[in-house]
Amino acid sequence: MARFEKLQEIFSIFCRTREPLSLAALCAETGASPATVKRLIGFLRDQRGVDIRYDREQGGYRLERSPDDPNAAVLLGLSGREISALLEVEALLEQIPPGFVRDETQSVRSRLGKVRRQAFGKGDLTERIRLRMSQLRNTSADAFATVLSALRARKRLQFVYRSRSRDEEKTRSASPLRLTFYRSNWYLAGWCHEREEMRVFSVDRISMPRCLAETVYDPPADLIAAELDTGYGIFTGKADKVAVLRFNELAARWVAEEEWHPGVKSEPQQDGGVILRIPYKHEPELVMDILRHGSNVEVLGPASLRATVGAALATAAAQYKGRS
Repeated sequence: MARFEKLQEIFSIFCRTREPLSLAALCAETGASPATVKRLIGFLRDQRGVDIRYDREQGGYRLERSPDDPNAAVLLGLSGREISALLEVEALLEQIPPGFVRDETQSVRSRLGKVRRQAFGKGDLTERIRLRMSQLRNTSADAFATVLSALRARKRLQFVYRSRSRDEEKTRSASPLRLTFYRSNWYLAGWCHEREEMRVFSVDRISMPRCLAETVYDPPADLIAAELDTGYGIFTGKADKVAVLRFNELAARWVAEEEWHPGVKSEPQQDGGVILRIPYKHEPELVMDILRHGSNVEVLGPASLRATVGAALATAAAQYKGRS
């Protein structure tokens, strides 16, 4: 029996009685060894906050007080990562707009909901948990469904795309290769047949998509990996530069634990700060992430990135001069 079930079983035993339970009795009822029972009790007490105490006079373990909802079985022994992943996946699936894809994922969402209810019980704990996805964009249900259908069927996709940077519409034909949910928004990576290169399209900017009869063009796997996995953020392109960022002691407390990029190199400094070396190709997204740290970070290189960030800070500062 998995630890998941053993934890649930031993917790239920404690919930049934207020009388102290000897180690031998717990072993007999659970069919576990004394060492295993002690580990389970230790986990419930230390990792899940269950008030189980040992009564020396009566020679047994006793549950001093029951949680608000005994059916919760203290999250069934799920690890912190498992609990977080469960909540994140369910929240992510709930963001799928009504339509074909939402219907297709109904059974998966129902099973996840069942696991969550088993984990948290029927109490109101779920009412005290919120996962908010900030800056979530409004994606057309029909467009999203068509994009995913083309991706699944391995067919080329034709659509009208309005670029935010140029604010102009163009008809595109692309071989969809990867759909990514990134920073609360969906992005389609594909081979653009007009440009003959890898491009990333924000799905909320796609309109009038339709699947074409032609099969997708599959670039070499190493090209896809280089274009989509080496650069910084959602932008395509093989990383060809390294940003060197020095964070002071205050910022380092957060930055040192953040995953900026899979290829980042971290160098702790004697003053408590940290230097990060981050591979990138395009500046825009990296610059935005640097700017959010304000005066707590300095760009040491390359010179072009330092100049871009410096100019942005100077422009921002100028907007506040002479104003009360």
